[in-house]
Amino acid sequence: MISNKRTKYLVVFIALCCSHGFSQETTYVDIPLTDFRAFNQPDQNWVITTDFDSDFTKPWNLKRIKPGSGVALNNYSEKTHGHLVTNEEFGDLDLEFDFMMDKGSNSGIYLQGRYEIQLFDSWLKSNSTYADCGGIYQRWIEEGGMKGYEGVSPLVNASYAPGLWQHLRIIFKAPKFDDKGNKVANARFNEVYLNGVLIHNQVEVSGPTRASLFHDEKSLGPLMFQGDHGKVALRNIRYRSIQKNVGKGKNSKSGINIIKPIKRPYLLRSFILFKGEKLNKVISLGHPSGLSYAYNLEKGALLKVWRGNFMDVTDMWHHRGQAQLAKPLGNTISLSNSPAIALLSDFHEPWPDSIVPSMVHQGYTLDKTGVPKFTFNICGVNLTDYIVPLDDGMGFERTLTLNGEIDTNLYSRIISAESIVQISKEVYRVDGNYYVMIDKKFQSKKRETKTGQELLVNIGKVSSEITYSIIY
Repeated sequence: MISNKRTKYLVVFIALCCSHGFSQETTYVDIPLTDFRAFNQPDQNWVITTDFDSDFTKPWNLKRIKPGSGVALNNYSEKTHGHLVTNEEFGDLDLEFDFMMDKGSNSGIYLQGRYEIQLFDSWLKSNSTYADCGGIYQRWIEEGGMKGYEGVSPLVNASYAPGLWQHLRIIFKAPKFDDKGNKVANARFNEVYLNGVLIHNQVEVSGPTRASLFHDEKSLGPLMFQGDHGKVALRNIRYRSIQKNVGKGKNSKSGINIIKPIKRPYLLRSFILFKGEKLNKVISLGHPSGLSYAYNLEKGALLKVWRGNFMDVTDMWHHRGQAQLAKPLGNTISLSNSPAIALLSDFHEPWPDSIVPSMVHQGYTLDKTGVPKFTFNICGVNLTDYIVPLDDGMGFERTLTLNGEIDTNLYSRIISAESIVQISKEVYRVDGNYYVMIDKKFQSKKRETKTGQELLVNIGKVSSEITYSIIY
């Protein structure tokens, strides 16, 4: 227990005493979603699509817009709600796929049709159980009176908002049997990652979990995606086999150093790796609420946001800190390394990716809670950039304020992405990975670029202050 009332953060050293203990094939095998030939005669609730609608504020809103390929959508109804079961059977397996939950929805992935990892809309839930997203569901034997045991909660809730794509990776060891068919080893989830966050490590299950397809245990079995509890979408399903044990991995470390904010926000100056580039003028904020971000002081760019633990600073300490990298923990969303404000000749001029000569960082001040307000001078105008966690924990609110005589060609770029889909008057879904909410009074406009799409606001003509939220 931390008893010092002035304690603001905790540096935790965690010893690592486990490793993968196996090798893997280097290539994955994709399960195609151009049709359902890889599956055993699914019910009509399962449809193949490309484009569909979703909204994190509305339950039962995940629905197909038009036919296509690449996504399997469970269009659940009272009449049709069958499971999606593969024709092929698997043993030891490294499986990964993307999934999207409807608001309030419930599903699951059963390894060998027997052992369930729960898929659930657990967004913002503070105390996760076995029934939440990523949980190993409990066992239930009606005949023996053994009801509700062995369920395992995820180590951390790494869930995104409903209507966003999430990623699950499962490294699974099937049960083992001797020549006479006697079980000699239980099934085991070696590792499970939700949105890049480790949520299970070396967890055994003594038998099939509740609502499994089979009640016995075997060396092989199909994959089953649950379809009888709610709407869910799937894509990018792929797998590879796990090879024999090979001992300790090459990349094992003796321990890691983690910074965890306790009562007040923690600000960390460090190097950050962003899309393969090492940035050296980055400040990151870790908030006690579990929300964090990384910010490039040189450009006024919001680089990353995430929910979960704050920072792994091991590389800032080991080997005299030669790497100097701080590594964000939690389910990280990469945004942009470009300035938030720029002077353009017109709406069609490409957005500058490099440092804007007319933009000069002037430092930052802290509000009464310890959250920084960054200040810049751009084209003779003072700019304040204030990024603060939303009270409901859904994400961050960003406010850009300009003081002075504003050029009418001064723009703010709200979003840059491959795909920006407007789902309501004020909400956009960005690459299926996060939402941006901006008041319609700011008259944001979407434009096409060589790499995707952007959302701009002509701040010089609309308002001296723009506020929008990033929700994930």
